[in-house]
Amino acid sequence: MRRASTFAALVAFLPALSLPVSAEEERTEESFIPNYAVASSYFTWNNDSDLSDTSGSLSQWEAGIEGNVPLWKNDQFRITGGVRYRYNQLDFSGAPAPIGSSTFDLHRVDVPFNVWVDLNDRWNAWVSLRPGFNSDFNSVGSDDFILTTLALVSWAYSERLTIAFGAYYSRDLGEERVLPAAGFIWKPDARWSIGLTVPRVQITHAPTRDWLLTLQAMPSGGGWNIDDPSPGAGDRDVDLNYTAIEAAAVIERRINGPWWAYLSTGVQFAQEVELDGSAVKFDEDLDETLSIEAGIKVRF
Repeated sequence: MRRASTFAALVAFLPALSLPVSAEEERTEESFIPNYAVASSYFTWNNDSDLSDTSGSLSQWEAGIEGNVPLWKNDQFRITGGVRYRYNQLDFSGAPAPIGSSTFDLHRVDVPFNVWVDLNDRWNAWVSLRPGFNSDFNSVGSDDFILTTLALVSWAYSERLTIAFGAYYSRDLGEERVLPAAGFIWKPDARWSIGLTVPRVQITHAPTRDWLLTLQAMPSGGGWNIDDPSPGAGDRDVDLNYTAIEAAAVIERRINGPWWAYLSTGVQFAQEVELDGSAVKFDEDLDETLSIEAGIKVRF
């Protein structure tokens, strides 16, 4: 469960894998694939998902907003900073104790900083640092604090293929983890991009400069430090972990200039929800569920 939560967090970093490669940007100037989004907002809805081995169900929705701005730039270095906020509501109905029929209002706040360095025409480096909080905000302590860091080096093997490798570190819900990070992005022509940035797979096609079609699969979910819902728990905190794998089809349309709207429809499967540290054990699998997301992106 914890390893899956870490992979879900790692996915948030990897869409920008090709962004540090300024030489690549020059070579693909005529590409139909738009640049990585510097800001976005979205709303996600999942229909009811039954617990696999017992009575009860879970319904949930999520909303978020993120923005990044340049802080400093020259011919070789770029530094950006921003804010990311995500709200999740998990609504259980008829589940076993200690969850029962409970609704959890969950928050994640990140303050991301990114540094890109163009080492030469083929080699580039990217370091991302994201301190923040994962919590229900009923009480905030050191276990609510999270720190995630990704360091990558990318190599332009050719004009069409970029390879990256590095390491991912997180201090999440009181535990420290280090994982290798690796992947590649292959652009066979101006309209196609195929990326395997472990643990994310993404195939993108741009039929015109104003439309973007994507098939993708990746871990999703999160973990939060919350008040223990067990009877008589008092002020004790526990970790609520939710993990899943999402497979989705996404369609994006340019509205005007850098503004894009998108709609994603997919399936959440291999779902699991767990209370870690509670006096009453709760660890349940969930059936597959439909997921729909809509939002706005800003691309420059």
